[in-house]
Amino acid sequence: MVDSISYDTAKLVQVVPNLKVAQQFLLTRFFPGIVTADTEEVAIDVDVGKRRLAPFCSPLVEGRLVEQRRIQTDKFKPAYIKDKRAPDLRKPVRRMIGERIGGEMSAGEREMANLQFEMEDQVDMIDRRLEWMAASVLQTGTCLIQGEGFPATLVDFGRDSRLTIALSGTGVWGYAGNLTAAGLDPVPEKTITQAQALVLQISGAQCADIVFTNTAWELFKNGVNVQGAINVPKLADFGNRIQAGPQIARGGAYMGDWGMYRLWLYNDWFVDADDYEQPMIPDGWIVMCGPDMMGTRAFGLIMDPKFNYEPMPYAPKTWIQDDPAQRFIMMQSAPLVIPSRVNACIAIKVR
Repeated sequence: MVDSISYDTAKLVQVVPNLKVAQQFLLTRFFPGIVTADTEEVAIDVDVGKRRLAPFCSPLVEGRLVEQRRIQTDKFKPAYIKDKRAPDLRKPVRRMIGERIGGEMSAGEREMANLQFEMEDQVDMIDRRLEWMAASVLQTGTCLIQGEGFPATLVDFGRDSRLTIALSGTGVWGYAGNLTAAGLDPVPEKTITQAQALVLQISGAQCADIVFTNTAWELFKNGVNVQGAINVPKLADFGNRIQAGPQIARGGAYMGDWGMYRLWLYNDWFVDADDYEQPMIPDGWIVMCGPDMMGTRAFGLIMDPKFNYEPMPYAPKTWIQDDPAQRFIMMQSAPLVIPSRVNACIAIKVR
């Protein structure tokens, strides 16, 4: 059968955009600060502090000398990123994505559009790497940096080992032997109460947010003193009508408030070095954190004289090789996410 569709007057009716762009939920919520440093290392001053008591002393004897509060300076060397690409030279003479079939742009305009397309993708990849760093730091208090010409280095922020927990036995959420007659589980409330007390003891910080993975959320919402106690968000377009059903969002979906906690359901992924897609936070984990951590995105200097060795989050450059003719583009960055008060966060494997 002969196809009767004529392509003489074909029109491009829409462009299907990429939806798998980098999400920055963890960065925005827990690492809002941005600092740059004109050195290879980034320094953070921490007021350590202890719960000291003022010393008793007789009014008739000399006062006792009390040691000043200790200030600790932590130094970290950001990793280095160089995303270098050689765009296809034939693209400027072909139709650009979104361009009318038959063409309406000049070759020079197509080249500039393609360069913008590639550079936006480079920035997207750096943002995803930062989100990956944030997920690793929140879960373990460490970040493993490795790459070509860069020996595997574990950046350890020194989080107390008690703040990374894997529940086991009857302590896991959803353990059948713990369920009440109504099928509710008392363990989630107990876990969170104990976790907050531990964070408060070690760091003095309050956790305002709980980030759940899918399985952890399903088990949590069926917990004792949880079911029916979550204040779910209202629909902005429908007055007082509430959104009581399941929700999903790119990055983190706000699921409501439970007491003093904001609840989030987190879904994001990355492709590893072996080309396998992995979750940013493995299923079965929760993370408790909040503004008290004072998370920071730090950017070190760019090791390139064309940028005068200045610090900047993204440093794009382009040049042309004469023979054979080829344009190169490169995006450089020296990023690191830093939990300034590292013990203000706790991660728990609940299942």
